[in-house]
Amino acid sequence: MTLRISFLNQLKMLSDLIFITFVYFFMIYYFLSFDIKLIVYLLIPYFLMFIFPVLWLHFNYLNQTKDVVYEISKNVILKKRGIEILKYNNSDISEITFRLNGSKDTSNGTLAYSKYYYAKIKLLDESFFIITSLYSSKIDTILEENFKDVKITKEKVFYPMI
Repeated sequence: MTLRISFLNQLKMLSDLIFITFVYFFMIYYFLSFDIKLIVYLLIPYFLMFIFPVLWLHFNYLNQTKDVVYEISKNVILKKRGIEILKYNNSDISEITFRLNGSKDTSNGTLAYSKYYYAKIKLLDESFFIITSLYSSKIDTILEENFKDVKITKEKVFYPMI
């Protein structure tokens, strides 16, 4: 399976934020008169609680995985960056750690960034690389199915920053 960051994948990750933003602005428009001072007071917490954390995570994930394509098959990960291709076998990987929000895969993703998570793949030589949810919303399933012999742990954190 080839994993690359596409515009559609990024749009899927931002879909909760886009929906919440439309609802919030509609409520402000519909329920409030055009009192600029009140609108500004309502927008500042919105940007601090919703927009800023999501965009910070999103650009952090993009920066960490820029121009990298992964090909994952049974017990093998190929990491392609430009003309450089690195091959990691099952025997090269010591551990796969998923850092994800506590509300991921639950029925109530309470925060706009609850879809964001990443896999940290540690190698035997103590180096590591990152595969983020910008590649696919199912990287946990993909890696668990293809690397059954590798130790896999899941760490639940409030804000899964790399």
